[in-house]
Amino acid sequence: MRRPQIDHQIPEPTAEDPERIGKLLRHVGGQDVAWGAQQSLDVWVIEQRAKLDQRMSERIRTASWALVVATAGLVVCTAGLIWATLAA
Repeated sequence: MRRPQIDHQIPEPTAEDPERIGKLLRHVGGQDVAWGAQQSLDVWVIEQRAKLDQRMSERIRTASWALVVATAGLVVCTAGLIWATLAA
C-alpha cells in the first residue's frame, strides 16, 4: 500500500491575512508604531507554524490512542492464550 503524498508547500496568504495581521500589530504597538512587511510576514509564518504544530499534535494523539487499543488487544489475546494453555 502506498502512502499518500504529503504537501510540503506553505499556502499563500489570503487577502484577509494582511488586514487581520495589521490590526493585530496596531493593537500590540499602538497607532504610532509603523510595522513593515517583514513583521507582518513573521506573524503570518508563526501562525502557519502553530497550525502545523496543532495538526502534528492531533496526528500523534490519534496514533497514540491506536497504540493503546492495539496494546489492550494484545493483552487480551495473551491472557486468552495463557488461559488456554493452562486449561489444556
